[in-house]
Amino acid sequence: MTEKTFKVSGMSCAACSARIEKELGRLNGISSVEAVFAGNTVFVSFDPDKVSEEKITSVLDRIGYPVVTNGTRISDWDPRKIAASGILSAVLFVYAMGPMFGLDVPGSDDPRIYSTVQLVLCLPVLLMCGRFFVKGARSLMSGTPTMDTLVSLGSGAAFAYSLYITIRSYVTGADAMGICFDSAAMILTLISVGKYLESRSRMKADDAVRELLALVPDNANVIRDGVEITIPTSELSEGDVVIVRPGERISADGDIIEGRSSVDESMLTGEHMPVLKTDSDKVYSGTMNVDGTFTFRVTGIGENTMISDIAAMMEEAKSTKAPIARMADRVAARFVPAVITVSTISAILWLIAGKDVPFALNIAISVLVVSCPCALGLATPLAITVGSGRAAELGILFRDAGSLERSGRTDSVILDKTGTVTCGRPVVESFDGPERILPAIGAGESLSEHPVGRAISEYCSSNADAPEEDAKDFEYVVGRGVSFTYGGHRYNVGSMEDDKDDIRGTVTYVSEDGVPQGRFVLSDMIREESRDTVQWLSRMGVDVHMVTGDSEGSASAVADACGIGSYMSKTMPADKVTYIKKEQARGRYVMMVGDGINDSPALAQADIGVSMRSGSDIALTASDVVLMNDDLSNVPRTIECGKAVLKNIKQNLFLAVCYNAICIPFMAGLPYLFGMSEIGHMPMLAAAAMSMSSLSVVSNALRLRRFRPSH
Repeated sequence: MTEKTFKVSGMSCAACSARIEKELGRLNGISSVEAVFAGNTVFVSFDPDKVSEEKITSVLDRIGYPVVTNGTRISDWDPRKIAASGILSAVLFVYAMGPMFGLDVPGSDDPRIYSTVQLVLCLPVLLMCGRFFVKGARSLMSGTPTMDTLVSLGSGAAFAYSLYITIRSYVTGADAMGICFDSAAMILTLISVGKYLESRSRMKADDAVRELLALVPDNANVIRDGVEITIPTSELSEGDVVIVRPGERISADGDIIEGRSSVDESMLTGEHMPVLKTDSDKVYSGTMNVDGTFTFRVTGIGENTMISDIAAMMEEAKSTKAPIARMADRVAARFVPAVITVSTISAILWLIAGKDVPFALNIAISVLVVSCPCALGLATPLAITVGSGRAAELGILFRDAGSLERSGRTDSVILDKTGTVTCGRPVVESFDGPERILPAIGAGESLSEHPVGRAISEYCSSNADAPEEDAKDFEYVVGRGVSFTYGGHRYNVGSMEDDKDDIRGTVTYVSEDGVPQGRFVLSDMIREESRDTVQWLSRMGVDVHMVTGDSEGSASAVADACGIGSYMSKTMPADKVTYIKKEQARGRYVMMVGDGINDSPALAQADIGVSMRSGSDIALTASDVVLMNDDLSNVPRTIECGKAVLKNIKQNLFLAVCYNAICIPFMAGLPYLFGMSEIGHMPMLAAAAMSMSSLSVVSNALRLRRFRPSH
């Protein structure tokens, strides 16, 4: 199966999503379709041997949702046409309503002139807003009515009835009472204005991705044949040597080969303190060189850079549906047919009750127009879009919409120890032995590639004189340590067979010519933020656990230091999975945080898998969330962000549902049952109310751009 995301134009409501999914779902070879209204995206999983991309594109084009090129800012609403429609509609409204307010309107005393002038003013508006009628008719004939269907039926009915009255005035000389060309025009204009403003607001939600990609400079200074030249970044190749000066942005991913500098990586990690970069350190496209000059060798360009990976994950989060969004889509898909039924029944009942045709028509049109499910369709995906963009600014990347929603439900966090709670590298805490042997030990361990050996070598370099000679006859025994000769003596550095599990740390013993001389006590450094993070999670009401393959003593020491009350030591990957399953069986919503290959099964089993950026590629692939700055305190931030998005979604759904619950009965004529006077231009009020409902949901979702973690 092949998976592809298509950017389309023409989506105007959640019912459009349902129509696209239904039409594409009919094609042989397509296994799944997800159309996301807020992102104007269609995610398709298909068999290329049975159906081609060209076929999918042609179907989308045929049903009115043409595919657009990547990077295009999608907007179906031409501001020039909307402005012209607004001017004509305003003139039409004043001309039609003037006599009611005592204005001396030319031709108002002649029904033929009065109706014809309004017809002439209305027709251009209908032509400029013809997309509603074209798409509305298509969707109605396909059996999947959308917002365009409701609007076209409402405006079309008003126009058709007014045209009938106009023709009647010419044929019989009857008056033009009940004419509503102004309603037909104002419905289209007000909804177009609302959709245009909504479209601009939705584009703001996409700005995070565009701003991120815009950080990549257009040009790069490359050294070729010993000469520095400037070329477009798009022409860079892997292996090129690029020179970067202070104040310049880095054009590609690569490894420093000469020089040193501080680099601002805040756009990747959310951490605003510059990071010192020297030989062999990695640098990333789009980051800012602060104060030094260096050269680096390009290892990743274009789509193979970290910044492109981040943008792709953000796009994926926008292009997938959260579980709560699927529920809203199902409601929206059934909502439009129900509204058409309610509109028809309301008009018939008022006719039976003795009201005239203009009144019943006003009721039917108002119900159709006010009931568009745009707000319902925007409620979830727009919150996901804005929330994922804000999270990315904080250095938190969600792979899809579902993971963003699920993170907000987390009530149990399970932490791996090594590389997650701790830094993942040992350091010497203490040395118990004569200092005279430290130069010898440093000389021998400098030949070791083992993390413990490197830690001991660093300790000796910092606490003793430099060795006067090199170690000789170096030997390494797997699991036992090293031996070597220095200054005519034979040294052994390593573990002993009677080591106890309950020693809180790693103990490495030293002997000289077979005589014990002392020991090094090493431990994996606990991250500075670990204890604070555990306390923060606890205050949020989240249970914190730790699972590790390390010894009981080491696990106990770290758990005590960080305030973790529940932990499990000496675990294999399968044990971690079992631990998570037990928590899930208790009804807990589990987030697993890890960084190693051995954490991958647990990350996949958990409701939310979170990996540190420094983790293995396999762990990163298995996770739902990636923490770009390796800061453990981003775990509670992830949960807070999820909770904020989930809260925002619920607020949006509440606004959308309450709006329809209040407006539909009102527009169906409920106030008239309690003696209120008739409102002659209810369709225009309905159009304005429908636009305001969508804008209220959009505005509420955009508040997430100001989200700040509590800590």
